[in-house]
Amino acid sequence: MLPARRLPNARAPFPARTLPRAICLALSLFAGAALAEAQTAPSIPAGPLAHALSTFAERAGITLSFSPEAVRGLNSPGLAGGGSVQDGLTALLSGSGLAVHKTASGYVVLPAATDAGLQLEPTNIDANAAQSAFAPVSGYYASNASSATKTDRPILETAQSISVVTAEQIADRKVDRVEDAVAYTAGVRVGSSGLDPRFDMISVRGFETTIAADFLDGLRQPGSGWLSLYQTEAYNLERIEVLKGPASVLYGQISPGGMVNRVSKRPSLEAKNEVQIQSGNYNREQGQFDLGGRLDAEGDLLFRVVGVYRDAENYIEQLNNDVRLIAPSLTWQIDPDTRLTVLAQYQERETAGSPMLYKDGDHLTNFWQGDEYFDKLEQRQWTLGYEFEHVFNDTFTFQQNLRYGQIDTTNQYLEPSEAGDGHTLDRYAVGIYEHLESVSTDTRLVSRFATGDLQHTLVTGWDYAMIDTSLLYAWGAGPSIDRYAPDYHQFVARPSDALADQDGLEHRSGLYLQDQIEIDRWRLSAGLRRDWVHVRRSDNMNSSNNRKDSDSATTGSVGALYLFDNGVAPYASYATSFLPQSSAKPDGSPYKAIEGEQYEVGVKYQPPGSSTLLTASLYHLTQQNVLTRDLADATRSIATGEQVSRGLELEAVSDLNDRLKMTASYSYNKAEVTKNNDGNTGKAPMNVPRHLASLWLDYRLPFGLGVSGGARYTGSNYGDAQNTEKNEGYTLVDAGVHYDFGGGLDGVRLGFNARNLFDKRYINCQQGYCYRGEARSLVTSLSYRW
Repeated sequence: MLPARRLPNARAPFPARTLPRAICLALSLFAGAALAEAQTAPSIPAGPLAHALSTFAERAGITLSFSPEAVRGLNSPGLAGGGSVQDGLTALLSGSGLAVHKTASGYVVLPAATDAGLQLEPTNIDANAAQSAFAPVSGYYASNASSATKTDRPILETAQSISVVTAEQIADRKVDRVEDAVAYTAGVRVGSSGLDPRFDMISVRGFETTIAADFLDGLRQPGSGWLSLYQTEAYNLERIEVLKGPASVLYGQISPGGMVNRVSKRPSLEAKNEVQIQSGNYNREQGQFDLGGRLDAEGDLLFRVVGVYRDAENYIEQLNNDVRLIAPSLTWQIDPDTRLTVLAQYQERETAGSPMLYKDGDHLTNFWQGDEYFDKLEQRQWTLGYEFEHVFNDTFTFQQNLRYGQIDTTNQYLEPSEAGDGHTLDRYAVGIYEHLESVSTDTRLVSRFATGDLQHTLVTGWDYAMIDTSLLYAWGAGPSIDRYAPDYHQFVARPSDALADQDGLEHRSGLYLQDQIEIDRWRLSAGLRRDWVHVRRSDNMNSSNNRKDSDSATTGSVGALYLFDNGVAPYASYATSFLPQSSAKPDGSPYKAIEGEQYEVGVKYQPPGSSTLLTASLYHLTQQNVLTRDLADATRSIATGEQVSRGLELEAVSDLNDRLKMTASYSYNKAEVTKNNDGNTGKAPMNVPRHLASLWLDYRLPFGLGVSGGARYTGSNYGDAQNTEKNEGYTLVDAGVHYDFGGGLDGVRLGFNARNLFDKRYINCQQGYCYRGEARSLVTSLSYRW
């Protein structure tokens, strides 16, 4: 059995690569590219005006603002496509008594009698923006999301709890990892094993999402083996959507706590070009760029390319933080009804896990048992995929997304065995070598039609994922080390004695349908899904251990929301989930899959004419078939355990005005083991804090100066199942200051950011292992946007 998150780490030389030259070449080629203002208007079918405007904004990649009250009950004649964006919007509004006006922040729909020269306050312009869930968003407030419905739908009108972390939030906090980007989100706990950059440690409502709920652009990023997990640089994301509660009805085998959907940056005429350099403590040097625009005069071909080059360490001396990334994408508007977007990514990184803290009597020490040239985690990954859409007519739209990817992982470390004389530590070398190939695809038909007074958006589809893995786990002799006079540069031979040599092949698929229904002010939803999973494991050292497993399940969801005139939207929902167990019984047969069930009620509030969304939710979430001891045989486990989370979440996201932006959250989660044969019934699950809270503000002062700051509180939690070992709560403070140059240097920003400003030192222990949290990090940045 592999130890959990125990990798020590080292500063090993990063091999010479050609990627930095490619980044420099891309910078020289595209540094002069500017965004075009003109774009051909897309084809839009006739139908409800609100939906027509939202679809137009998504396909044209623009920010479009309108009042839901102004368009309620109105229909649009549709649009054949072609012409300018302004002309297209005018055609959509024909006969409605409304007109469109171009502003510095995008387009705004107003009564036709309104003076075209009226200058609106920025708060009003963004208030009810028909933003796309895939295009850039200005500020912290996002009106739409796609994760809950697989369509571009207003969050205010969705009967589920959804949080969005926009690219501007990521940029203002200067975070590299998705884990750090979602740290201010309600219901989300990060860093349960201290600083461990090998993967994102994210829990939603008390349940881990690291492997079971890792999604990119709505497609599963499958993980297997031990460390074959796709990694995503936060700078390459347009947004991160956190969907809370069971989501199997649309995504299949998933954690009951929810999912984290990373949305890639993709071509858009609304995106700004940027080139940025960074420097910081722990020898941090970083360069990154985000460039895009038109490739033809008509705007039918758009491109975007994102690149990152980082050479850095962490406050733990032997832990690297090196990344090389390039992510190009291309969108082709084949005709007014057909669009294809191709997304690719190549990434190299070197890092390692956080070292365990060793005890010297009753005190924890910072001794590290590894070797700087041997201990490492090196990973190379690449992905290539597409998103295709064809509009057949006013009713049917066909969509298909597909992505292929590969990961190669080398993970080496030295493990202590025993100390012969009290200060000399004997060690052995461990090597884990993994290869993963995956295919993820989602094919769906979106049908928009009416039955009487009911307006339907019916999504029917089939998704599939294939994961092909190979794992070699070996060990060998290692040199000893003196705990009080360590030598971190000894010769270590590559491990040669195989402990495990395995291959695996998984097929996951599901058929689903979900109907979103609008009737007057009601927003109703219902969905159903059937899942299948087939797993084959091959033991190359012992063929008798080969196994084939299959499982299937049916999951569903229902929801109801009522939209009041004053922006208040109460809702209620019910959903179930399904997640096969990764371990097997002693006879090789699989344990029964984990099942999740959630009841949720809540209320959302968007004050009319504001870019503010307030959300409050209450939930009762149950996870069944948790492994527990078999009373008939204490050496075995059975899937009869149960865990319940009952909680309250409060969240506020607001662009209060053109100078002040804010996010705030509070979460209360009373998690409890309700069925268990190990004597832990009534105990709290490990690593589930009862309280989480956060606040972040960014304020732009006159004359280009801006300040930002925030605090994140993680409450106390237990590090063992018996609740005898308690991790104390802690608060981390982050801060930043930035200055925007004007005049001839318009678009240039100088920034300084500090994470864990007061260098709060904290540890988190679990099952006898203790890990250090992240110390203070400082980043100075200089960027140019145009």
